[in-house]
Amino acid sequence: MLKSKSYVKKTKRGKVLKVVREHYLRDDIYSGSPLDPECDPSAYKLSQDASQYLIIDTNIALHQIDLLEHESVTDAVIASVVLDEVRARNTSIYQRLRTIISSLPKRFYVFANEHHRDTYVAAEPNETPNDRNDRALRVVAKWYRDRLPRKRIVLMSDDKNNRDLTKEMGVEAMSSLEYAKSRESEVPGLVDLVAQGKSVQNSETAESQEGDGTRGKDKKKRIYEDHRPLSSLMNAIKEGKLH
Repeated sequence: MLKSKSYVKKTKRGKVLKVVREHYLRDDIYSGSPLDPECDPSAYKLSQDASQYLIIDTNIALHQIDLLEHESVTDAVIASVVLDEVRARNTSIYQRLRTIISSLPKRFYVFANEHHRDTYVAAEPNETPNDRNDRALRVVAKWYRDRLPRKRIVLMSDDKNNRDLTKEMGVEAMSSLEYAKSRESEVPGLVDLVAQGKSVQNSETAESQEGDGTRGKDKKKRIYEDHRPLSSLMNAIKEGKLH
């Protein structure tokens, strides 16, 4: 299946060019699970006996890599949209994630969602790249839920809004801290690996603010300014404000 996108571009010399981009989509990209009757056995990576399959979002991969590296965290799906974004934002984390993926006991499966006919999503008008990628990952989670109805599918994200939208689609979602706490009885010390950084603090603070009505009040004093989001940087580069 071929999807084409065309737009008009103006060069520095003032010439107007029509740019056409072609995106090829396939229907022979497998889930990696032996529970999927349409999955080729050569693509099996996930265990049929796993209690759940985790769908990992980009912020989890970037900020919770220590948690992901723990031997008890297995049977996870890394969508290609996540892998590409991690590679663009942090080479060191990308290499660590690749090492996890190549480890057979970990059973981390790379799902090429950007080339699958049922999971590719085009950016909507005025949608930021980050929002589009989050939406693409939610589509992946729902695709796995529909594909493997007998298996528990969980999207792991420290973005509360992303989790809420996932739940609205009928798919389970939890933060890294919630995941670690849910397994504390069987894996003592797993909570200690959760990075109590920006992503988790934002998630937990947002939830506490909803309950106690203290929206807008930081519990911890800010020491450093936040990094600018990737979407903001890319827009500034396109506008010539950054180089």
